[in-house]
Amino acid sequence: MDSPPTTSPPLPRSQVLLVALCSLFVGFFVTAELLGAKLWEFNFGFGPRDIGLGEGSTFVATAGILAFPLTFILTDIINEYFGIRMVRVFTIAAIAVNLSLQPVVQAAIRVPAVSFTDGVTAERIQSSYSLALGQTWAIVAASLCAFAVGQMLDAWVFTWLRRVTGGKALWLRAQGSTVVSQFVDSYVVIFLAFVIIPGALGRSHMSAATAAEISLTNYVYKFLIAVGITPVLYMVHGMVDRYLGEEEAHALVRVAHPADKD
Repeated sequence: MDSPPTTSPPLPRSQVLLVALCSLFVGFFVTAELLGAKLWEFNFGFGPRDIGLGEGSTFVATAGILAFPLTFILTDIINEYFGIRMVRVFTIAAIAVNLSLQPVVQAAIRVPAVSFTDGVTAERIQSSYSLALGQTWAIVAASLCAFAVGQMLDAWVFTWLRRVTGGKALWLRAQGSTVVSQFVDSYVVIFLAFVIIPGALGRSHMSAATAAEISLTNYVYKFLIAVGITPVLYMVHGMVDRYLGEEEAHALVRVAHPADKD
């Protein structure tokens, strides 16, 4: 009788890649959500006033924008090698993880802080912690809804452009899908969080005109960041091809996109 093998066979590289992409995708999304309570100012050498988007001299964004654009790249890579269905699965997983973490985050905010740092009181730590991590349920709900809508739209546009171009012009399908999905995402999150949900609850809310202006401003910097990270997309795409090997990479793409135009 043969003895059982002492070591298990190595996992296929495609499975390792899938787990890595899922981990990074969920991680960056959850990080972006947790960082979202902090606002910061920046400009690109011009501000909203210079391009007719308001009177401000600088753009204002949440700190989550430092992590969120990386999900654009990951979405396109996941779609490229594993198809639109896997994008949907990862999107649902990211939302589920975020929702599961909300009770933990809220509990962490509410437990009393203790300070062992000279000159920093426990009350100050408690207040700062609450301010940094605390988000209203309306903002969380709006953000998750916008993310779901944006991701599904991104995956559909990416797949459609890939079919139309016959799998060529990675930059076109990546930028085209991001331009469309982030336009919708920008409006959905602002209008839900600051107009629709508060209005439905009978609370004071932002005017539609102001929400539209903020949404457009948010979209401008998302668009510029998405365009700016295009080289990173090509770099990641090349790394995946080298890791998988040309034959396995092409095999995955054929399975993920059987309807590519010849």
